[in-house]
Amino acid sequence: MTSLRTATEVRAVSGDAAVLTHLRALRGQGVVEGVFHRTVNVLTPDDRLIALAARGGGDAPRTLVTDADSWSDRGVSAGRTVEFAPGVITVRAAGGHLRVRMEGADEWHPILPSLAELGPVGLAAAASALDRLVRAHGSRGGMLGPTATASSMEVAVTRALADGQDLLVCATKSGDDAGMRRGILSLLGLGPGLTPAGDDFLTAPALLSALPGSGLGPFARALEDVLREHPGRTTRLSVATLDEALAGRARASLLDVLHALARPCGGSEAHLTQTIRTPVRHVLAIGHTSGTDILSGLATGLRLEKELRGSL
Repeated sequence: MTSLRTATEVRAVSGDAAVLTHLRALRGQGVVEGVFHRTVNVLTPDDRLIALAARGGGDAPRTLVTDADSWSDRGVSAGRTVEFAPGVITVRAAGGHLRVRMEGADEWHPILPSLAELGPVGLAAAASALDRLVRAHGSRGGMLGPTATASSMEVAVTRALADGQDLLVCATKSGDDAGMRRGILSLLGLGPGLTPAGDDFLTAPALLSALPGSGLGPFARALEDVLREHPGRTTRLSVATLDEALAGRARASLLDVLHALARPCGGSEAHLTQTIRTPVRHVLAIGHTSGTDILSGLATGLRLEKELRGSL
């Protein structure tokens, strides 16, 4: 039994509406999969991966944003038991338990913009403005190429990322299903970290494929097939993120970039660059290179949309 005297209370400030609905009726035992300074990843009794984010973590699919300042020094570690009761998650921690209550949490609903009104010129301008900011302010070590002090391993990985991107782009343009699968498979799981660079890159075109009128449907089907056929190719978190993106669900900061790009600005590319600067900065702050890799994928996806719409 969990003792109230040994339990620390944490409140969920906001959360993915779909996850909140699910958790408010869930009972059973799960487990902590991973602990980081700002996030605890938890497997639910029905084997669903969810994230408990610290204050200011930002809304995202399968995520509860709490009022905890951080998860450091709370005695939570991977493998710890997690008890689920309706509206309450209790993590067994060293020296006591951590109880997360969902009552009163704001429900977050991801809302997709429409890029339908962006013609070839608009899509090209959006991709160019985004690419300009990513190359100027992004982090190297992933899709942007090796860092100045890169090891031979990092150089090899970034070269393989570039080759995988080229293969995927060429195959998607030509509608080569087998080539798309090879390109996706060459990127999936490639790179260090909980969400490897290749996976982060794939997330953005997966999200674009869910937009109304997207020409990236064949890419989405190829990605779904690869994920199903190679379940152990990458991390559980990456698979969850890609599945959510294919369903049109992504973190709020990335959706903010898309909304800014979709908003008619009636100005030059320089004006568009200024318009998207703040939401892009927020995405670039994700992880070590994750934000950079995601936005690199978004710029590539926008260029592919331009090409594919011209051939529809």
